[in-house]
Amino acid sequence: MSVRRLRWREGGPMTNPNAHTLPIIVVGAGMTGLAAAWELQQRGVPYVLLEAGDSFGGKVQSERTEDEFLVEKAADAFILGKPWALQLAQEVGLQDELIHPRAETKKLYFLRGGELLDFPQNLKMFVPLDDESFLQSGVLSPEGLRRMLDEQNVPPKENTDEDESLADFIIRRFGAEAMNFIVPLAAGIYVANPFELSMKAAFPQFLALEQKYGSVIKGSRATPRAQGPIFGSFKDGMSTLANAVAAKLTGDVRLNTPVLAVHPDGVTLTGGEKIAASGVVLTAPAWVAAPTLGQSFPAASALVGELQTNGSVAVILAYREGQFPRDMHLHGLQVAADEGIEMKAITVHSAKLHGRAPEGHVLLRVFFKDLDPQKALAEAVHEVARLFGAQGDPLWHAYADWRGKNPAYQVGHLDHIARIRAALPPNIQVAGSSYTGVGIPDCVNAGRTAARDVVAALGVDG
Repeated sequence: MSVRRLRWREGGPMTNPNAHTLPIIVVGAGMTGLAAAWELQQRGVPYVLLEAGDSFGGKVQSERTEDEFLVEKAADAFILGKPWALQLAQEVGLQDELIHPRAETKKLYFLRGGELLDFPQNLKMFVPLDDESFLQSGVLSPEGLRRMLDEQNVPPKENTDEDESLADFIIRRFGAEAMNFIVPLAAGIYVANPFELSMKAAFPQFLALEQKYGSVIKGSRATPRAQGPIFGSFKDGMSTLANAVAAKLTGDVRLNTPVLAVHPDGVTLTGGEKIAASGVVLTAPAWVAAPTLGQSFPAASALVGELQTNGSVAVILAYREGQFPRDMHLHGLQVAADEGIEMKAITVHSAKLHGRAPEGHVLLRVFFKDLDPQKALAEAVHEVARLFGAQGDPLWHAYADWRGKNPAYQVGHLDHIARIRAALPPNIQVAGSSYTGVGIPDCVNAGRTAARDVVAALGVDG
């Protein structure tokens, strides 16, 4: 479909009694924006998709090197238990491109006290599904293991209206020492400070289990495990999804087109062009979105600007298999929260997913919080040599530098988002990882939901 480029008149925004015939503008072509545009297209609603950069997918970046390594700069897979990313992949014809983490290399370690311990078996995320194997794991002291399992006898919280931090939740239910095991698995997803991370925003499923079953462990054990793979990815990397959606968009799609301001009836581009619209779905990160709202929606702009961020750096390292004296067919390791080192985790990408490294090579991703990339590189090389015996320098290295660019869902986050939405008219929606979930399925769902909300607010048939 083609969309006319309608401009505002000099002296103010144009008025149009038939405003819903104007397009809906989607700002940002990350996974949220692409999903929003796709939803509008599926509904037959005209749209304009504006992306400040020169590519699609936002943080989702897959790069094939000259020597045939596949480098992921952000997510390397998506969870299948949330159906939205898989549904979108199927809609754009990617069924045959779907792959899953390799079961035959599913070996994971937990680094505690300088020792690589076998990761506990029979867990749901961090929740033990049987007492005996967890007691034998050694990931906590014997007292810490028993206290964590004693969560089954801790009464549920009475006041469910109040939000709490992940740390408060862990200490209340599992004991203080359990922080060392649970935080790397839970807070690591959000690269978050556990004393600030909102349970209601990040882990509502555990709050629900506590209330329904009286215990997270009891609830997890009473809930059947999903059958089949837990995660999915694509043969040529996660950018496959973004590029496939973009290739099927038939509306007005513009790269290298940053937005200066969002108005009730359109946007102004940084070059001065004004595009009239019936609604806007603003999917840019909060630190980008806030200034664009300032002119027309100062209250919402201030609230969006108050959203905090965390930082992370991933160091990508390539080696020859012969540089390791041990078998590197494993998925990686998690680091105990009290280990006293900067590194938080390692993924052996070449073993985790097919096609990530040429035969006879090892590709690693080493994760840190907000650390200078050069320091992170030195630490990564040192830890890979110390823990896995790597000999010599890596063949090459790369960075995924997300310092200050990961959303921080602080306690009270959901109430804050409600205030943002209340400060905007219903035809102006904010959506994306800054607001309602950092995973790819969450971003897809956020984009499609925001598009539907704008369409409903306009009363457009679609």
